Parts: sequence; structure tokens; C-alpha cells
Amino acid sequence: MQNAIHLNAASAYPEGTLPGIGLSRFAKELRELSCSKVTVECRHDLPMRATAILDAARLGGYQIGELYCGALSAADRLFQIGSMPFQSSTRASAMQLLAAARPHYEQTFETLGVRLLYVSPWPPTGLWTREPVHSKKEFERLRIRTYDDMSADVVRSAGGQAVQMPIGEALSRLRDGQLDGVLSSGDGAADRRLSKYLRCFYDIKYATPISFAVMNADLYHGSAVDQRRLVDQAAQAVERSLWSDLDGRIRRNHSHMMAAGVQVFVDLDAKLKQALWEGGRKAINQWEQGACGRTASILGEYFPSPQGR
Repeated sequence: MQNAIHLNAASAYPEGTLPGIGLSRFAKELRELSCSKVTVECRHDLPMRATAILDAARLGGYQIGELYCGALSAADRLFQIGSMPFQSSTRASAMQLLAAARPHYEQTFETLGVRLLYVSPWPPTGLWTREPVHSKKEFERLRIRTYDDMSADVVRSAGGQAVQMPIGEALSRLRDGQLDGVLSSGDGAADRRLSKYLRCFYDIKYATPISFAVMNADLYHGSAVDQRRLVDQAAQAVERSLWSDLDGRIRRNHSHMMAAGVQVFVDLDAKLKQALWEGGRKAINQWEQGACGRTASILGEYFPSPQGR
């Protein structure tokens, strides 16, 4: 192996989230496989948007970046597929959608100057609120943090007031009383932080979204063959472990919520639920109108018939 290399990795999410755990696992796995010849220093909880982290990885400010899928739609509409509303509510469906989209993700990232290393799942997205939401009318009064364009459209379609922002900014707004709810899985440390202000969690299974770990493409392709092999091996091991952990992670998250005094609801008011679902369908239809042929082929593979969509 050539000389030792040191890499810096950036993530906007806390270390205790599933993607954050994945980044730390990747660093550990790569260090052990390379006998400390390749090391990764992870920086979590950075106040950076996904597109800024992507740019940093592409330009070399950080060699590795962890990126939430929906927040990358500004870079390419393709990435919205990973967080479409009410289409990938389980581990199995999310893995099926990933299998259909992965070759396209890989190709698109290469054109953006980075190499896709592995894909992390998130526990299903739910709705956090300060107080129970008994009706659609009550929902319409809420200011709700959303995390991408499509989730904002869904909340607005159901009558809510969508405020799109990263989770770190949302926590500050909650503390100041500027938000009434948050659309989030509440994974890991985010669960503990959200439960300080929000006492209800609705397990609406909005999506089982994903995050991508990417590496500067020039660095990856310019590395020695044995170094690239170790990077790939570490990435594959981490991805397998994260998806295997997902179901247990969901159960633990719900247990932690209830232990913190959060009420966990498995359903919503019927009219509100229908409004959110219709808003999701409308948002997907609008997105499809501007989507190119490759996204149509992905959805065609994932949904074998129009009735499935």
C-alpha cells in the first residue's frame, strides 16, 4: 500500500443518528482494514446544508460527505426519489426502491464530482407536535418544520404552515417558540432534543428516507488499487450493518420516546390522514412532470403497474 492518507468527513446530523453512526463505523472499519494506513476524522452536527457539503466534498474541503437525499434535489431532481411521501414506509420497500435507483444515483454523483460509497437508511419519518392534533383544523394552525421541497408541498396541501430548514435550525426555532411541529424520524440524539419541546409523535410512516456517503471522485479514482478496494470493502460492510439494524432501531427509538414522556400515536385523524396522502400524491405527480426519462424508468421498475402508484 502507498503512503498513509487522512480523510475528513462532514455531516449535518448528530453522531447518534443512524447515518451518523454509519460514518463513524466507516471510519473504524477503514482504519482496521488498512491497519491505520487510511484514517477518517468525522465531523458531525455541522451547520451546513446538504448541497454545501456536496460542494465541499467535490472541491476537496472535505473528502467525504454524508448527504440527506431529499435535500439534494436542488443538485439533481433524481435524489428526491429517496424520500417520496408514503411510497417507502418499510425497510423492504425502501430497499426495493434503492435497488431500482442505485445505478442512477451512482452515475449522477460521478457527474457531480463525487463517488457514492454507501447508502444509510433513516427510520420512517413521523410528525412531532407540541400537543395532540385531533383534527385537520388543528393541523392547519401549526407551523411545521419540513426538510425538502416535497415534504413542504405535502404539509401545505394539507393546510399546514411549512417551514423548510435543517434539523439544527429547527431545534433553535422550537426553543424560541417559532415552530409547533417537526417532520422528522427523531433518530438518535435528535429524539432527545425534540422531546424537550414536542410531546407527541405520530408514526405516519411518511417515508423511510436515505442518506448518501460520498467521496471526492478525483481522490477515489486517483488512489492506489488496494486503497480503493479497502474503501469499497468498508463501505459495503457499513451499508449491510445499517440496513440490518433498522427495524431494531425503530423499536428502540419508540421506547426512548415513551420513556421521555412522549406520546406515540400510530394513527391520525382520518380527514387529516387523507389530506396528507392526497398532498403526497399531488407532490409526486408534479415532480414527475419535470422528471427525465431515467426517473420514469426507476419508478416504472419500482411500481410494476400504474395501480401501484
